[in-house]
Amino acid sequence: MNLTAHRFLKRAALSGTALVAIATAFPAYAQEADEDGADSNDIVVTARKRDEDIQTVPIAITAYTADQLAERGISNFNDLGNSTPGVAITSIAGGTVQQVFVRGLAPANTANDLNTEANVGVFIDGIYQTSRNTLDIISVLDVGQIEVAKGPQSALFGRSTFAGALSIATKKPTSTFSADVSATVGVDEDYRIKGSISAPLGDSLRVRLSGGYLTYDGWGENSAAPDDNLGGTKKWAVSGTVVWEPSPDFTATLSGFITDSKTEMSPVSQPAISTFNCGTTSTAAVTLGLRQLYCGALTAKKVSDISPGIPETRSKTRQGSLELEYKLDGVRIVSLTGFSGAENDTFNDYDASSAGVLLGVCGGPVCLPAGAYTRLVRTNLVSISKERVRTMSQELRLQSDNDSPLQWIFGANYFDQKIPLTAGGIGADRAGLLATERFMQVTQVGTVPTAGVGAYEFTANPFVVNDSNVGQLSSSYSKASTQTFSIFGSLGYTFGALRATAEGRYNIDRKKAQVFSVSNPLSAPGINQHIVGTTPPAAGTFPVVGPLFAKTFESFAPRFTLDYKASEDIFLYASVAKGVRAGGFNTANAVSATGILASEVPYDEEENWTYEAGFKSEWFDKVLMLNASYFHVDWKNAQVSSFTENPTAVNPVRIIRNIGSIKTDGFEAQAEVRPTKQLGFGGSVVYSDVAFGPGVYDGGTVTQCVVGTGAAATAAPGCPAPIVVTTPSGAVRAVPSLEGLRPARSVKWQWNLHATAGFDLTDDWEVKARVDVSHTGPAFTNIINTISYGKRTLTNARLTFSNDQFGVSLWATNLFDKTYVQNSINQPRAGIPVAFNIPEIYLGEGRRMGVTLTAKY
Repeated sequence: MNLTAHRFLKRAALSGTALVAIATAFPAYAQEADEDGADSNDIVVTARKRDEDIQTVPIAITAYTADQLAERGISNFNDLGNSTPGVAITSIAGGTVQQVFVRGLAPANTANDLNTEANVGVFIDGIYQTSRNTLDIISVLDVGQIEVAKGPQSALFGRSTFAGALSIATKKPTSTFSADVSATVGVDEDYRIKGSISAPLGDSLRVRLSGGYLTYDGWGENSAAPDDNLGGTKKWAVSGTVVWEPSPDFTATLSGFITDSKTEMSPVSQPAISTFNCGTTSTAAVTLGLRQLYCGALTAKKVSDISPGIPETRSKTRQGSLELEYKLDGVRIVSLTGFSGAENDTFNDYDASSAGVLLGVCGGPVCLPAGAYTRLVRTNLVSISKERVRTMSQELRLQSDNDSPLQWIFGANYFDQKIPLTAGGIGADRAGLLATERFMQVTQVGTVPTAGVGAYEFTANPFVVNDSNVGQLSSSYSKASTQTFSIFGSLGYTFGALRATAEGRYNIDRKKAQVFSVSNPLSAPGINQHIVGTTPPAAGTFPVVGPLFAKTFESFAPRFTLDYKASEDIFLYASVAKGVRAGGFNTANAVSATGILASEVPYDEEENWTYEAGFKSEWFDKVLMLNASYFHVDWKNAQVSSFTENPTAVNPVRIIRNIGSIKTDGFEAQAEVRPTKQLGFGGSVVYSDVAFGPGVYDGGTVTQCVVGTGAAATAAPGCPAPIVVTTPSGAVRAVPSLEGLRPARSVKWQWNLHATAGFDLTDDWEVKARVDVSHTGPAFTNIINTISYGKRTLTNARLTFSNDQFGVSLWATNLFDKTYVQNSINQPRAGIPVAFNIPEIYLGEGRRMGVTLTAKY
């Protein structure tokens, strides 16, 4: 037995008693039972590609049915993250860049590079969702179940399930006629309606059609437009499913959906650089004497001050899938074919102010790299992000379909992903700038002189347009593709009460990427190009054609589990699983003197081994459900998000780099208590201690954190201690050490508590009340752990009156209107030297209240 395994087993044994003592409940584990009338208390999940009782599957899983989503007030991804311990979900401008975190294993990709895989894959009806900007559609989709499988799921799910998988299943047709509708009216012009109809068409055909629509004015105030809230949205979805079952042995299921959303700017603010209180001291003329980092907890502003008129973010998705299932002599043959497409066009207030950035105007003869300015102007900047995605997938499985002690699966999967457009850009208001004039940086300290000398403004000048709200420019765009071939299998055997299972997937990823850019070494106006919508530009629009990056990544991801059914109600399990995420290419910036280094273009695959042991149990005739698990993760060659190490880069964007090792120790504990039919209470707690290992460093914050060079270097105030390393580019540098620090956005503590009560009002009507309290601990926005955000404790409440056909619910989310930071990203800003990475602070959703009416037949 190796040392890691020995330590794992020792810790698991020592933790068992403590986990039981700490356990305080869990959001219901459940899959909706068969709609034709099976027992509604059946608890079934499909995380191992077969129906299994949640209490006897050796994986930590959280699942919500449609009814449970409604009972908890979960109507979007933000609610889902707040309500599910061990899961955090973040987004930025217009609800884009939606990222799912499980057990504190934070994903690397905080940019918009969709060819970089996520740590937690999202699947809808079994089809992988490439776009991370169009995921939040559960409010209008006909959702039947949401299931979160924690820990690596690479063995059976494959793609992007390095730390877990989030599966969304739409509802299926029923064998008898049924219909339902729900309508919601809430504060801030919150109007929603969803409905569906399901019916048999003859003996072998069943059909379900559904639709959803919502409009919401938003929750954030904007001082620049007091009559129009921020965060508003309009969404609609249409979905349908046809099931053909000509015999008990064959079923064909055709399903699909179309969604469309328009979302306004999210409530956002930026702190003044005069509040920066740590890091090195700036020597730039415009920021002379100011510290270049902020240390401490961020606070969100209830009232933003951003430019009115910024276009809405527009997202569209569509998907179609066909599942064929045939049963033959104890064998089930399953084919799943899927096609999907997505487009996203995002807009953001880059300077997070309605007034714009104060700049000087230089009329020449020399403005670059510095020059005299003769007047001051203010300019607004709007940033954009564009994507276009097409995917096709095919999976074929053969698996056992009987009660034999031997259970097996053998399958193959092909996935083809094309991303013909990924682009970012900026529009900077001309603000009266003449063709021969240039924007210059001006002092950020004290009174700004109306004339003087300033540095050339590299962010605004190349993106000058007449109106930043209607025209934005890009210096480059990229196209990428991935083809994945994999074979996978599972073999399990039950020896009485003991079951052993081995699973594995052999995977080949063939990735390609290419950058198309303009030639603009002086960052001059008039050269960058406008991209219309999400249509790839015509050939020659971006004349500099970069090299075609191509690489094949091969991996094998196994999972081994042992489980033991100690009694009818006590289930013990232990597992060892490998998670793999392929490498890729950084293509947001081209390789150049002002871009990224050639050594920074490729990054390698990463892997983790997760060791887990736990139990699932029910006591006192199912009055008490008590589950707990301990997990240890060894993460190697971790991919993290950081800035380029190129000292002459301008307008740097984030890149993905391999940084070294990460280790995690943690536990989950859950319980559910129902002493009577009318009363219930419970909750859950998840602890995840994630830390970088020895020798891990951040080469992107040397300017902000390191004073001096070589062995004599010291840390600037608030920064990690430096170490001397040889970087991948060959440079010997003193860099901030990350050993013992947490990855960005990794949450250590999460918990929730809930209580329910219900009683009969009449023979037909009943009343139910539910209160949920959830807590999310703080996380860091950067890997040097100087800026924290996100700590909150939120309360939701719901009161429902219902009978067999009708229901009326009064509800509130974030009942006490807590102000908190939902997310934050750090990046350079116009008018300020690039050494200052300014936090972009997103306000969490405030209190929402309303009434929901439901009817079903």
